[in-house]
Amino acid sequence: MCLIIATKNPKQLSSALMETAYENNSDGFGLMFVHKGQLHTRKIVPKTFNDIEKLWDKYKSMDTPMGIHFRFATNGDTNKSMSHPFEVLSKAKGDDRDLWVMHNGPQLPTPMIDNNKSDTHQFVKWILRPQLSANPKLLYNAEWQEMIEELIGTDKLLFLDSKTKEFVIFNEDQGTDMDNVGWLSNTYSIQPTSYGKRDKYYDDKTDTIKDVSDSSKWCYEDDDWGYGSYGNITRQHYGHYNRNGVEVKPTPLASGIGVQQQLNIPLPKQEADETMWNGKALRMEDLYQMDKEEIIELCEENPVGVGCLVSEEIVGNRA
Repeated sequence: MCLIIATKNPKQLSSALMETAYENNSDGFGLMFVHKGQLHTRKIVPKTFNDIEKLWDKYKSMDTPMGIHFRFATNGDTNKSMSHPFEVLSKAKGDDRDLWVMHNGPQLPTPMIDNNKSDTHQFVKWILRPQLSANPKLLYNAEWQEMIEELIGTDKLLFLDSKTKEFVIFNEDQGTDMDNVGWLSNTYSIQPTSYGKRDKYYDDKTDTIKDVSDSSKWCYEDDDWGYGSYGNITRQHYGHYNRNGVEVKPTPLASGIGVQQQLNIPLPKQEADETMWNGKALRMEDLYQMDKEEIIELCEENPVGVGCLVSEEIVGNRA
C-alpha cells in the first residue's frame, strides 16, 4: 500500500506532510510531470527523508501539475526500478506518446510471472501495455475505463499522457481531495489508525508530523480536514466517534444460530500469536475505525486472527 498525490500546486505541499508520507511509505519515491511539452519522471529509493528533500527542492517551485508517489512495498524488490512511476508507452519504443502510471492498492489482479517484480510492474507488462500500445485512445474510452476500474477493485491508478499533457485517474472517487494539496489516493498514509507499521500522522492544524502514540484519543472525525474542489469527491467518515463525541456503535448482526453452529463445525480459538501488527490483541473496536482498504490489508496480513475475531463476533461462541 502506497500513497499517490496528484497536485496542481507543488509549491503548497507542506514539508511535514511529505515527511509523514515518507515515514509511513519509505520504500520508494517518484515524480512525474510535463514541462515544455516533455514528460519527465524522477524516482529514488530514499535512505532518509533528506534524500527526498534534496530531490524535491529541484522541482517544488515549478508551476506545473505533478504526480507524486511514496511506495510501501508489498511484493517485488525494493529498488529504483520497482519504484513508481512505471513506463507504459514510450516514443523511443515506437509508440505515439509517452505514458506513465502510478499505482496505490493492496494487489493488482495480474499474473506474477517475472521473479522479484511488483504487481504494478506485472500489471503494466501483461495487461496495460499490450492493450494501450495497440490503441492508446482506450485510456479515454469510458467502457475501457469502467472495465479496468471493475478489474482493479478499490485500487487506484494515476496516468500521465505526454500527448494530451493530462493526468487521468482511475477510481478517483476512492481517493480524497485536500485543500491546497490536491487528490490523495488514501488518507491512512498521513492519518494512520493505531495498527500496523505506519506510526506517524500529519496534524494539519499545526502543520507538524506526530507519532500515532501521541494521539491515543484522536480519530478521523476529530479533525475538520479542508477537502476542496479538485474533483467530485466527498469526505468519507472513518471515526469511531461522531463530531459530538458520541460513540458510534456498529449495527448488530441479525440474531440466530450461525452457519458454523448449524453444521456443528467447531470455531477456532484465537491463539496468543494471532495479534495485530503492532503486537496488540485484535479487537472489533479496531476494525470499526478502519476503512475498506485498511481492513483488506489487515485480512491479507493476519487472515487467521481476523477470521477468528469475526466468527466469534457473528456466532457468539468461543470454542
